[in-house]
Amino acid sequence: MQHVGGTVAARRLRVVGLLAVMAMTAACSPFSSSSPKSDPTVTTTTTNRPPPVVITKTTHTVKAGTTVQLGTAGQGAAELMKVGKPKLSRKAISSYAYGPEYGYYVTFPIKIFNDGKTPLLVERLDFWVDTAHMKKVNTNGGNSPESGAHTQLDTTELTTGQSVSNYLTFDVSTPHGRFVFGPGHKLSVAWSF
Repeated sequence: MQHVGGTVAARRLRVVGLLAVMAMTAACSPFSSSSPKSDPTVTTTTTNRPPPVVITKTTHTVKAGTTVQLGTAGQGAAELMKVGKPKLSRKAISSYAYGPEYGYYVTFPIKIFNDGKTPLLVERLDFWVDTAHMKKVNTNGGNSPESGAHTQLDTTELTTGQSVSNYLTFDVSTPHGRFVFGPGHKLSVAWSF
């Protein structure tokens, strides 16, 4: 009888240990959106996030909201990048700003994590939007600088393990197109919206 009870106790211990490892793994993810709870009795659950899309060619297009892996994690220059679905506005984003010159403001949330071994330079003008009627619209185009949008992603350097989250706002004529990352003005990856 004690042998059966010992087996059940051992199983419970393994399950508790497995749950602890899963919780630690989720908490260490650079794209984890959960925050620590102050009440230790609160049980939290994590959702399974799809793995990042590994970019192996320079013309890859994914859907907005997809996380991509550029380069090989832990080696040289490598990064995880997520561009969320844009928020649209046909008017000024705040009361002290101007409305869009071309029809729409599209504001993208963006998060970049350096998971390589070398510093990563993030430059705002390495990002642009392509639409059916406008090509390579950057954040300086139209009334984007006077949109009243939240703080915008600026040029910064990330060391290994560092991340940055911010927004980029573009003034475009249509609310559909591609958000492009192209360091050195060469397309690397694009997100459709």
